[in-house]
Order: sequence, then C-alpha cells, then structure tokens
Amino acid sequence: MREARLGEVVAAVAAQALADRGVGRIALADDGSPEAGLALRFLERLPPETVARVGRDHPRVESLLHALRGVPAGRAGREAVGLVARLDPEALPAGPENKTALLLGGMLPPEPFLPLGDLYASEVEELCGGWSAPEEVRALADAAGGIDRLDGALRAWLDGRDSGALDRLPSGVADAVRHHFARGRADRFSVRLVPKIGYRTLGVDLFE
Repeated sequence: MREARLGEVVAAVAAQALADRGVGRIALADDGSPEAGLALRFLERLPPETVARVGRDHPRVESLLHALRGVPAGRAGREAVGLVARLDPEALPAGPENKTALLLGGMLPPEPFLPLGDLYASEVEELCGGWSAPEEVRALADAAGGIDRLDGALRAWLDGRDSGALDRLPSGVADAVRHHFARGRADRFSVRLVPKIGYRTLGVDLFE
C-alpha cells in the first residue's frame, strides 16, 4: 500500500517535470542498485515510452567502462550510466540515490531529478529488501549500529528538529555524521528536483 502511494507521488512529479521541461522521457541511470529498481517500479506508472532505463548493458556505457579501467567498479558503473543518461538531449536525467546517501555522501549527483531523494535508506530497505550508498555512508551506518538507527537519528535531528538526536548515537559517530553532513552543505544550495514525501525535503527546504 505504501509503495503504491509513494509511486503515485513520484510519477506525478515526473510527469509534471517532463511537461515543464518540454522533453519526452525520463532517462534513469540504472546502476544496478536496489534504489534503481525501486525508482523504475515507481516510474512504471508513466506511459512506457516516457521512461528510458540506462543500464550497464547500454552500448555507450560498455565503452565508457572500458575507458574507466582502474576506477573502482561501483564508482565507474555509476559515473558511466549517469553520463549516458545526461547525454540524451530529449530526456530529463534521473539518479536513483536515497536520502541518506544524498545527505551524507558529499557532493550531490549531477542528475537534475532524484526520484528517491526524500526516502531514507532504511525506507528503501523496507520496500525492496536492500539499500545502497557510498562506502563511507555504509561505514557510518555500521558504526551507528545499523541503518535503522542512523536514519532514526537523522530523521529526529533534521525532521524533528531534535538537536540532541545525533548525540544518542555511539561515541564518536555524532561528530562523524555532522562532518559528512557539512561536506555537502554548499552543494545542497544547487537545487535538484525531489518529490516531497517527508517534512524536510532535499531541494525544497533542506539547505543546511
């Protein structure tokens, strides 16, 4: 039931974004993550011709991966599918990242549409059984005692305006979370399109 409601919100925002920009389709950078699969399920509510999946099996992506030999595989794959999605002149490029990764992963991805940008990693896990994020964010989750605990503290701190929420995490983790959050602060002023689901949404009202 919740996935259906979320999918309706994301699809409605995507449809309006296509109309606003005068382009014919969403080009989703499919990096093989649980988030990409969930985003595709949400976007299936649009007419099929308006959603283009750009995955590692795309011919241009395969060529780019060959050129990116030596770059860690996960990073190379994400960069390659994202670049190919952004090169489509008739599409609105979309990235699949979750809110936890966007808040703590440093610079935001360059895609202008982030359909899962207001869903925390723990919510993605609840919906599809897994989640992804840069290794440094996964390390924070481990240090916090799991993604549920990390996201719970983030949600209380940001959405609930509970200034002491992070300090209830294990020793040293609160400072690390604040450090990672601060690294991306400047980039959050460069607004991305994120369907609003929670109280404080990246690209709408979360600019700290």
